[in-house]
Amino acid sequence: MKKFFILVFTFLLVVLSQSTFGQEENEGSNHGVFLELLGNGIFYSVNYDTRFSKKKDGFGGRVGFGYIGVDGDHYSSFPFLINYLKGKNGHYFEFGAGANYLVVDTENRINSSPSSIERWEGWSGTVSLGYRFQPSEGGFLFRAGLTPIFKKDEFRPFWPQISFGYAF
Repeated sequence: MKKFFILVFTFLLVVLSQSTFGQEENEGSNHGVFLELLGNGIFYSVNYDTRFSKKKDGFGGRVGFGYIGVDGDHYSSFPFLINYLKGKNGHYFEFGAGANYLVVDTENRINSSPSSIERWEGWSGTVSLGYRFQPSEGGFLFRAGLTPIFKKDEFRPFWPQISFGYAF
């Protein structure tokens, strides 16, 4: 868990240093917040995305959080990725790679009543491939694509994602 917070802190420092000290003139919308269904957050996640420069495309990154409770089990996800946008006029191809920190709390049940809670924590690797619509002036943001997910003994090559949000 300590490594996770160090990685997130480092990512945020890079993002803040780029936006604070960048000398380039702002060419348009290069930040976004969105709700991603399925995708890197497994079930859903709320994400913040930014470019590492003032440009609308190029390298950037994102960090998010997802949570769901089902039948007494609780799943939390913390995806973060480095990504690259290529395109123009608000239409982009997005390629990204990163990791997702997962926490799963599962109730062990004996005769339908909870007896104990088991916790699993771990990392999964992830890739993001897809289409992004993000207007130059900001506004409605849309993403769709595939997000292959892999961990030690598992690989999901065709895990879909769709996102809706706001670019600014």
